[in-house]
Amino acid sequence: MHTDSIQWQIEVDKKDIGYIDSIFDGYEGLAVVRTLDASRGLIELLVSPDYLEDTRKLIEALAKEIPCRLLTAGADSKSLLS
Repeated sequence: MHTDSIQWQIEVDKKDIGYIDSIFDGYEGLAVVRTLDASRGLIELLVSPDYLEDTRKLIEALAKEIPCRLLTAGADSKSLLS
């Protein structure tokens, strides 16, 4: 477990994994996208605590254009995708 980042596991359509990764690459330092299970569309965001709110806003914006479902998150993400 990482102690210097916050982990959010999100399920997306597997075809959208590359798109999400490229979006976060464009926002360098905001969060790191890891693919946990490509066949299930399961990704993990490693979020810097300093960028928690910015990352939440980006995920909420993405959720308006692509289907995604928050699976696990720390207490700091209680309003994510709500």
